[in-house]
Amino acid sequence: MVESSSKVIGALSGAFLIEATACKTAEALDQRFLEFVQALGFDSAMFVHLSSGGAPISPWVLFGDKAPWIEHYAAQNYAGVDPTISLAFQSRQAFTWEQAEHPDGSRDERRFFGEAREVWAKDGLIVPIHGPYGEFSVVNLPCDHKILLDDQEAAILRGACQMYAALGLNFAKGALPAPPVPIPPLSRRERQCVFWMAMGKYDGETAIILGISLNTVREYLLSAKAKLGVETRAQMALRALACGLLVPDRGMMG
Repeated sequence: MVESSSKVIGALSGAFLIEATACKTAEALDQRFLEFVQALGFDSAMFVHLSSGGAPISPWVLFGDKAPWIEHYAAQNYAGVDPTISLAFQSRQAFTWEQAEHPDGSRDERRFFGEAREVWAKDGLIVPIHGPYGEFSVVNLPCDHKILLDDQEAAILRGACQMYAALGLNFAKGALPAPPVPIPPLSRRERQCVFWMAMGKYDGETAIILGISLNTVREYLLSAKAKLGVETRAQMALRALACGLLVPDRGMMG
């Protein structure tokens, strides 16, 4: 992708997370997110809704870029052969088109990727967005060159896409985003544990990453839950995201 370091990507993401909550319209949010992703080398962005209440639906671009390719995609019924959709349903991590493409894919799949790369983009980053009630969407970030991201950079982008999705859905429902909330006084360890939990890590995995015991991870998460004033881990992740606590830095590693 982008020839920027994780530090630069983190700084740009942090600025977006702060400024996004001040957006008063869906158009302003789209413009601010577009500026953010274009600074990282992407061409555009779109939020695509794929499932409501646990039941898959036809891909629906709810906000973001509505490129002409989307009409062609629908007309060709490419949702039935697009491997990025099936992989997105199975994953909580961001991935590229190239990672989703099967080397021995069907003729229809090869035609799909061939046309997409000819008329729309050379590659794209797919960020799965899982809602609490079975709703499921993705943020798609196309670009005109191969995407190269390390795990930290992908995690930073995932957090920014989650904020974009959450605020965009508020606008789609006719509600303005809540005003910025003060950051609760989480300790360094509490913040680390909340970050890795929100990134989809099990408590045991977080313990290994941070070099502490499993019970200690759970104690920090319980303490953070109380400080954030939430009842579930899903609520804790959303609250931490809104407070800007999910922007990774080198301190997250231990």
